[in-house]
Amino acid sequence: MDKKSITIAIIAVLAVIGATLRLVSFNSEGTSRGNPKPFEFIGASAATAAAKLINGNGSVVVVVETLDGTKNPNNDAQIKGFKAGLAKIKGVTLKEVKELKRDMSGDPRLWPEGQAQQIASLGDGAGALVMFLNFPQSLPPSDLAILKGSKAKILMVGTQSPLVDTLVASGVIQVAIVGRIPPPPAPSGTETPAQWFARVYNVLKAP
Repeated sequence: MDKKSITIAIIAVLAVIGATLRLVSFNSEGTSRGNPKPFEFIGASAATAAAKLINGNGSVVVVVETLDGTKNPNNDAQIKGFKAGLAKIKGVTLKEVKELKRDMSGDPRLWPEGQAQQIASLGDGAGALVMFLNFPQSLPPSDLAILKGSKAKILMVGTQSPLVDTLVASGVIQVAIVGRIPPPPAPSGTETPAQWFARVYNVLKAP
């Protein structure tokens, strides 16, 4: 890939990430930023969905992606909400929160070689693998086979895309909690975290 193509690819990925961050920067109290409650609600929703995936019995692993050492600023609130939500569910435990480090030295539209295998292995020994990250634009058949062969059921929280739609429809991902692009307009009044979540996010489930 030439330098111009790489630059265009980086801009495209940053635009997607920026759209995601703008999506989750709405909050429920009528202020512009700084309220963690909606993001905690996302985490709690993911915990409930993960517990259902394993029939309320077993452990889950959470994976948070960092790009060049930078974490989504809303992840802390999401993880807090996830832990709080899971604590209310008897029979399901949080095995570990793991950080998936990724740099942007390669083509940002794609996962680096071996990343699918790394992700699948992070869920070893757990019933569900919950990923707070965005998927690339495409995946080769070998990576799809690796993810489909994951022993842990996969739940992702991130941005909706044609690839994510396909992965859910084919059962590679069992549940995807994805931000709508664009979300419906905000109401004139305030929203509860649950109302905000229903407007801004979509929950996709495998058949």
